[in-house]
Amino acid sequence: MNSFKSLTNNSGFSDDELFSIAERENNSKRKNLIVNRRQAKHVPCAPSEALALFARLGDKIKEAAGDRKCLVIGFAETATAIGAAAAAALGCGYAHTTRENLPQKYLLSDFREEHSHAAEQYLFSFNGKDIFKDVSFIVFVDDELTTGKTVLGCIRALRPYVNEGCAFCAASLINGMSEENLGSFDAAGVVPLYLVKTDGSERVLNEDMHITPLPDMIPEAPDYDYRVIDLPLLPDPRLGCGENEYERACAEFSRAAYERLRKDLEHCPTVDVIGTEECMYPAVKLAALLEEKGIEVRTHSTTRSPIVPSEADGYPLNSRCRLSSFYQRDRKTFIYNLYPCSMTVVVTDAPHFDRETAGEFASLMLSEEKVFIRAGKNR
Repeated sequence: MNSFKSLTNNSGFSDDELFSIAERENNSKRKNLIVNRRQAKHVPCAPSEALALFARLGDKIKEAAGDRKCLVIGFAETATAIGAAAAAALGCGYAHTTRENLPQKYLLSDFREEHSHAAEQYLFSFNGKDIFKDVSFIVFVDDELTTGKTVLGCIRALRPYVNEGCAFCAASLINGMSEENLGSFDAAGVVPLYLVKTDGSERVLNEDMHITPLPDMIPEAPDYDYRVIDLPLLPDPRLGCGENEYERACAEFSRAAYERLRKDLEHCPTVDVIGTEECMYPAVKLAALLEEKGIEVRTHSTTRSPIVPSEADGYPLNSRCRLSSFYQRDRKTFIYNLYPCSMTVVVTDAPHFDRETAGEFASLMLSEEKVFIRAGKNR
């Protein structure tokens, strides 16, 4: 099932440990996608492994950045945690694109991710163009670059705001760009950095996988036997965060969440920490702290991306729950490969907590203890 092999791999994981091919649902632009098993998105993984992977990419970026003043922009939704980790490695400001509808007065630019299930992306900033003040090196971070068109589109949209002479870098865990597309980067002055290089095989990404899809697990009735924890505000990376601001806030959030969970964790040796859509990094950081405390923990997140689940041998996604989104109840989201455990913890930064949505999610959890942590916003 894993017919996608790397040309070079400096990730610290083997090809089979790192990625598999899965089939997109109802996407005529690109039939398949690479599922990264160590990215803490679609497949539950140990947080230490995800952060180690992100750190290796961060080291490459630091080397390229030198002593220049940097800004990291992560691409939603899959690379929001990778981007946050890169910004933490650089100690710089961080923003990520979003598909959420924020106040238009904060909008800097919009552009399209052509092959995506949700093509429109937006970049907002409460500081307006001042977010780019004195920045001389902008790093775009994604999980995978296949054509690079999204990066180039974002650069075109940002040209009116950036300083003359500002350099651009496109960093990704996996780079499958062709020589022609890499030439487009070179012509635009964009430096590509990556951990894994593949041949960008369109054959593999568009081949018929001949798998038998599994039906979705759908809530039958809400389960309201869950606990809700409210924690203080987190800065919103959708609107841009100052130097190391988001990293410090997520670390403090994790410590506060642990203190609130401590008593329950005494009889919960296994935990699944789940982020919601673009809110990935706070969940990964909390999971990492729990792991440091000796708890067996996995972390992943819900996603708007519809991917076919199957029990085929070697296929990465073996179950799919279909859920309402915490951010917009009439929008469907998915969680793959729920982890059987003692406690499930869902971390969300949705502005409004919907009791019904949480109850539906809780009804599908594979644990006795069910906790939702609401991180406030300073919008």
